[in-house]
Amino acid sequence: MELINRIAKQYYKISLWLIFGLTVIVLLVMQYFQETKLVNALVISALFSLVTSIAYIQSWKAVAKRSPSTLGKFYIAASALRMFAALLVVVIAMVILRGDRTALLGFAGMFVGFYLVMLAYDCIYFAHIEKKNNIK
Repeated sequence: MELINRIAKQYYKISLWLIFGLTVIVLLVMQYFQETKLVNALVISALFSLVTSIAYIQSWKAVAKRSPSTLGKFYIAASALRMFAALLVVVIAMVILRGDRTALLGFAGMFVGFYLVMLAYDCIYFAHIEKKNNIK
């Protein structure tokens, strides 16, 4: 149990710093190009990443504590749910921003960037955990 809590705490810490770092980088790029109308897209992307990361690790903790043998299925199901949630957010943004092509492309690019970075982080982090085979 202590190991699972330690893994979750480390995941929280790294994902929070990763989201913060991405947000700062995007803010600096936006400031350089003076693209202030993409601030809402940045907020949505950062909040989506934060909320899904919290939901992902809370779910992982529950599965790891109750049934660690099913973690493989969990990774697939959780990734699919996150993908469908991201798709829903993008479709909603497309409906809202349908009149402004530049804002839509900026939002989509930023959102996909955040999504892919967090997806890569999840894969690398949990592959490392599974490689160590710490959860039994």
